[in-house]
Amino acid sequence: MRERSPPRDLAVVIAIAAFHAGALAVNGALPGGNGIKNAAMGGTSIALPLDAVAAANNPAGIAFVPSSTTLGLQVFNGHSSADYVLPGNHLENRQTQLAPEGGVIWHSASDVTFAISMSGAGAGSDYGQPALPVAGAGTAKTTLRVAEVIPAVAWKPTANLSLGLGLTLAWEQFEADGVIVPAPVPGGLLPVPGHGRQSATGVGLRAGALWKPAAGWSLGVNLKSRARMSRLDGYDRDLLAYSDGRLDVPAQYGAGVAWQATDRLTLAADWLRILWGDIKVMQDPNGFAWRNQPVLRFGAAWMLDDRWTVRAGASRNRSQIDSTRAVQNLLVPSINERAYTAGLSWRVDPHSEVNLGYELNPRTTLTGTGASAGTTLTSKVQMFLLGYHYTF
Repeated sequence: MRERSPPRDLAVVIAIAAFHAGALAVNGALPGGNGIKNAAMGGTSIALPLDAVAAANNPAGIAFVPSSTTLGLQVFNGHSSADYVLPGNHLENRQTQLAPEGGVIWHSASDVTFAISMSGAGAGSDYGQPALPVAGAGTAKTTLRVAEVIPAVAWKPTANLSLGLGLTLAWEQFEADGVIVPAPVPGGLLPVPGHGRQSATGVGLRAGALWKPAAGWSLGVNLKSRARMSRLDGYDRDLLAYSDGRLDVPAQYGAGVAWQATDRLTLAADWLRILWGDIKVMQDPNGFAWRNQPVLRFGAAWMLDDRWTVRAGASRNRSQIDSTRAVQNLLVPSINERAYTAGLSWRVDPHSEVNLGYELNPRTTLTGTGASAGTTLTSKVQMFLLGYHYTF
């Protein structure tokens, strides 16, 4: 039977929407999970492809998802605060941001699958006032938005093994204001001028494998290369001078396992390593200095009946920010180390499914030490997730 053509225009609409929306995240500047169902299971996904966002988790996974399309929306709600440098200098930041995600998968033959997935990432803050009482200092705020469109292909040399390749087509938007640095005069401070909202583009590669060695078991590996981004005009002269104005998207690699313990219960776990410390901007001795970050994710799904499925999960990372760098990370207070998730799926009919999810990153505090003594950063993040999946 001839397969129906995928709605390719849909992927274009999703990508355009991503370029105009913010996506703030919790593993540094990355989301806890891609795809509403996977995100509701603690982000576990490398060996557990569940929808048409699968290429963002492991391009090999698209071979085990039916021809389908997915639309999703993540609503980020964050509250952070800082006691910054001077006694009594308290700053508050509250933000709500929307971030779409989605994708399309179609099988051109029994052993070849194509897909376009889209995911978002980012970080930022807006404290509504200068960070310190320095003449000429602007409002302390920053925004980093990253949208990734991922065309991918997977090949199944056997029925239980898939090999996948994909491209990361990245678009980035960055804005920072209110940055204050030491002045040439001993003890003095100098505000850095803002350069407005600037954009950059970049390309990276992805590869993965997914193997089903026995009934009910899946093993997956995923590798994502660094996406080298173009220069952000203006910031290459000051704030990002060390990295020549580039904010690259970091490489990452990981492995996962999924086990269908019964007809109704599925368990999954991932280990992921994000190479923040390998990108040039993080190697600036006076900058953010994020280090490489390991992430552990666990999830479970229980089918109540043919229509309803409940999901839950948890994840834990090692903070990429060292306590000695609390001062430098005021504008990107991505310090959350734990997340707890839950979700619900409702199969409306054989083709349509509605998915809901929730993620809580409980209140976390980073107390500065060494050169950052006297500065404390605090953050709490919630994510509300809504998605729709349609199988052709």
